[in-house]
Amino acid sequence: MRLEIKNKFNDIIQELNSIDLNKLEDHQKTLEDMLKKTHKAISMLRDINPNVLSATNMESTNSKTAEWFELDRKTKSEPIIPPKLKEDLTSICNNEKTNMLSCLLLGLGDGYWIDHLSAFEQIHTVDFYPHIPEELNKKYQPKFLAHLIHCMLDANHGYTNLDIIPNDEVGYIFSWDFLPYFTVPQLEKLFTQMNNKLINGGRGLIHFANADNKNDLELIKQGYYAYNDQKTITELIFNCTNFDIEQIHTDTPNCSYIQFKKPGDVDWKKQEWWRYNLITKRDPEVKILPPED
Repeated sequence: MRLEIKNKFNDIIQELNSIDLNKLEDHQKTLEDMLKKTHKAISMLRDINPNVLSATNMESTNSKTAEWFELDRKTKSEPIIPPKLKEDLTSICNNEKTNMLSCLLLGLGDGYWIDHLSAFEQIHTVDFYPHIPEELNKKYQPKFLAHLIHCMLDANHGYTNLDIIPNDEVGYIFSWDFLPYFTVPQLEKLFTQMNNKLINGGRGLIHFANADNKNDLELIKQGYYAYNDQKTITELIFNCTNFDIEQIHTDTPNCSYIQFKKPGDVDWKKQEWWRYNLITKRDPEVKILPPED
């Protein structure tokens, strides 16, 4: 046994002695040179197009958990938006709301936007928790809360399940501080479903992460936002929906949004019947006449 070990030891020593140290030093210098050039190339790429490096997570799945979103929600009592832009957004919501339509609110959060969407006859809300937050139960009367239908996004479906929301029924889609955390593959699934939910003539406004904006890009690099940019969001809309883009706002850091409309006109007679059937089922004590033919 000892002789066998001794022979193996001698073989190793012989092999080491046979190595040309000059060639080894040359290989080491070559590797060091390649490493320096690699670092230089990465630095140049950052200077030319920093978005390329940030985009490496585009195809990854969303690693954030429902608990992460809940903690993040509790740090924001109100949307972090400059006052003038917040005023513009609330005006847009107020102009769109009507009791002849339903609304889809992607990202209920702490319910801040509910006040500005309250005139819709029905509001579908989705988020990462199963129930409407307790603060909303305290704020609103049960009669009003009956107008809200809340759906919890399911991790088993990549947080993209909108099955509870009927197709061809939503008149308006609104989302703020919610979709920037979703990856492009997740957004593809959401947009495809949004296209089915929105009625002809329906409109929407969504907030998106925009790597073309320096502040957004920093949040993307930190892993807070998922990667997106103006080109990607427009391609998603063109590829996954038949929406027409009406406006893109990219002037405000961390507040890029896009407004869109589904082609066609709202069938208001159909909406009258939708509202009549909804109220007679949801509020049987309410006396309402059927629409006139």
